[in-house]
Order: sequence, then C-alpha cells, then structure tokens
Amino acid sequence: MNKIILAGALAAISASPAFAQDATSTARDGFRIEARATYETPTVSSIEEDDDVYKIGSAMAFGGEAGFDLAVGERVVVGPYAQYEFSTIESCDSGACLSADGYLEAGLHIGYAVGTSGQLYGKVGYAEQGFEVDVATGGDFKDTGKGVAFALGYEHSFGPNFYGRVEGGYADLGEVFTINTQRRHFGIALGTRF
Repeated sequence: MNKIILAGALAAISASPAFAQDATSTARDGFRIEARATYETPTVSSIEEDDDVYKIGSAMAFGGEAGFDLAVGERVVVGPYAQYEFSTIESCDSGACLSADGYLEAGLHIGYAVGTSGQLYGKVGYAEQGFEVDVATGGDFKDTGKGVAFALGYEHSFGPNFYGRVEGGYADLGEVFTINTQRRHFGIALGTRF
C-alpha cells in the first residue's frame, strides 16, 4: 500500500511543473473568428512621376476573418488566417465611375502576448481586390489587383474567449488597368476564440 501511495505522490510531483507551465502561458491559441469594420483608402501611384500617390477614394469596408493560432511559446502564437471585406468605395468623374469590389487576404498571423490581456500581432499574406469602371455611355471594365499585404495591430481580451482589435495595414496590389495600385486600411474587429 505504501508503494502505491509513494508512486502516486511521485507522479503528482513530476506532473506539477508541466501543469504550472501551462497555467502561466499567456499565448492566445486556438481557432478564432471575428467581425471587422475598416476605413479603407485605395490609391494609385507613379502616374505622372515616380512615387506620386493619388487617392481613388475612402470609405468603410465590412467583413470577417478566421484563423487558427498555434502556441509556439508561453507568449507567442503563429498560424494561418483568411479574411474577406466588402468594399463601398466609389469615385465618379466625367461620366465614369470607378468602384472597388471585395477585398481578399490570406497568410500568416504572428502574435506576442503583452501582460494577461493584451497581444501585439502582425500579419503578412496574399492580397486580392477587384475594381470596376462603369462608363455612362456604355461599357463595364473590370480588373483585379493581386499582391502582398502587411498589417500590425493590438488585441485586448475581454474574458477567456472574447477580444477586440485595432489594426492598420497596407497592401501592394500590383497593376490594375496598367496602373500601380495600393490599399491602406485602419479598423477595428470583435472576435471570439474556441
């Protein structure tokens, strides 16, 4: 009987450090899904001279993001993500209107826990956004920009599952209608982890 009690005590002692390590981890891992609202500004550049930048317009975009984060340390998570936002951009001039279609982004998310409730994060991935020109005299023209996106943000937890985010980002969409096109955004998100 004493051997059984001793074996049980040794097993409990040896398991305690691992349990303590898990308890002190502040990494925010697991599957997550969020609703997003961003202020987006598509721009074009290098039209008249190198590095000049012109706004196409600015408006709100709404959508969502899903991701899965894997803890690779007590404070660090890494994982894939994908997002889609519906754009409301439209700019009209001289009988023609340029509008932006939905914005798609997918890539790698990296987070670093700050304290017990905060997380700094960064994202890098593939970006794609469509544009359409409607001419009053007739005719629709469409093109899609594709390129690389970057974003930085801060996340704050509201309990064990819910969180809010503030994020800013930039996407180089390559050429749209043979013109260099970019997208800048700043927004907020509300999400939950499972």
